[in-house]
Amino acid sequence: MSAGTGVAPALGQEHADSPRWWTESPIDRRGALAIVAGYVALTVVLTVVGVLVVSAWEGSWFGRRDADISVFFADRRTPTWTTLSDVASMPSDTVTMVGASVVLLPVFLWSFRRWHDWVFLVGALIIEVTTFLTTSTLVGRERPPVEQLDGAPTDSFPSGHVAAAVVFYVGLAVVVSWHTRNRWIRLPFIALAVVAPLMVMASRLYRGMHYVTDELGGLTLGLAALAVMWFAIDRGARGPLDTADHRR
Repeated sequence: MSAGTGVAPALGQEHADSPRWWTESPIDRRGALAIVAGYVALTVVLTVVGVLVVSAWEGSWFGRRDADISVFFADRRTPTWTTLSDVASMPSDTVTMVGASVVLLPVFLWSFRRWHDWVFLVGALIIEVTTFLTTSTLVGRERPPVEQLDGAPTDSFPSGHVAAAVVFYVGLAVVVSWHTRNRWIRLPFIALAVVAPLMVMASRLYRGMHYVTDELGGLTLGLAALAVMWFAIDRGARGPLDTADHRR
């Protein structure tokens, strides 16, 4: 309890108030094991699903409809929509993700006086990327039967762009929710967490880079990577902390 007030400190406030907050690790051994186990489990599950999609789904009626959706978008390309689709893919490009992560490091450290928020977000991105690269290589699904508007060094399942968009923008909304209960602060980040992944999903379909099933795999991977990091991070970090309130 806080002296003379009878009010307990906000959950996790001890991180921000600690004079040596920079020495406090956001992940203990249990958390590290959870990350490794999460990567292995996600890779196994998504690889099995991907192999089943390639071997059983693609030749079925449902699989043909999956391909028809890609053809539908390709047949309706225009110069304007093609330009817009390129812009809509940018929120989850590698350059965007790396640049945003670098910028957020000092912002988070200055605002929250702890490593937890940045490690949560970047850790989930690392889980997503490593799982995506492993799974994509093992499954080896070919791209949709239309012209692809982007180059891609990896295979089709799951969608790495969709997974990265889910991790980053949903993860950012989670971090904000840890630090305030103010709905007017939360709402823009919640809206971004919905709109940005949907934009990326639509753009990747339009540009012929993925089937709908690839994108569902990416959506699942993104949410699962966040869940793994949420479990792995120090329990005291999982708010809401109302840091903004107690620092005013």
